[in-house]
Amino acid sequence: MAEVRGWSYEGTELAWIHDRLGRPDGGPGHAVSELVPGCFGAYLRIFHPFQAMDGSGRTCSWRTLAEAYGVPFHAELSHRSLPAGTAPSSGPLWLAESGQLDDRSRRALQRCLAPATGDQPVFYAYDLVAMSEDVDSPIERCSSLAGLDSTHAAVRTEIGDVDGPEFWWPQDRSWVVTSDHDLLSTYIGCSTETARRILQADELEVLPVTQQTRVDFYADESGHLR
Repeated sequence: MAEVRGWSYEGTELAWIHDRLGRPDGGPGHAVSELVPGCFGAYLRIFHPFQAMDGSGRTCSWRTLAEAYGVPFHAELSHRSLPAGTAPSSGPLWLAESGQLDDRSRRALQRCLAPATGDQPVFYAYDLVAMSEDVDSPIERCSSLAGLDSTHAAVRTEIGDVDGPEFWWPQDRSWVVTSDHDLLSTYIGCSTETARRILQADELEVLPVTQQTRVDFYADESGHLR
């Protein structure tokens, strides 16, 4: 998870988020407070599913792999606790995508966010992933909640094959979704009601977190097979 920000956020839509991120209490590693502002009633971690690298199209949950290795499934679980990304008994190689949700999880999340969003505009921002491109500020687009895919496709056509969006939120700022380009999970700040809907979604593997929950790869002290 990168720390260096190379441009000014003054005058950008993203400024309200960026100005509220950080670690006021210090501490090791990185925490949710560096990804999602501290103004929400609930915070969640959505685990990006592991994909089988054998061409079968199969997926595997973090909980399943954790149970296979005897590692506790919890909010600070790191992929480093799941050795080499391989399944036991000479199974396939499993890898999770960083920087963005898979299509199935993204659609499920959109359905969960829809009741809190209605038809208001939704902002999509590309921050660190845009720094390698020939731009002088974060890339920001405004569309609808249903317009996420078309917005992302347009950005990729414009600047190249980038992950993201890294941040998306509605005009009333009632929720924020953050998919940091270094991480294998997406983090969300929202109301307790919206959080309940997300936690109940069968298509999503999700756990509650707090602003102090660590998100870096070295957070998981339970991983005995690193």
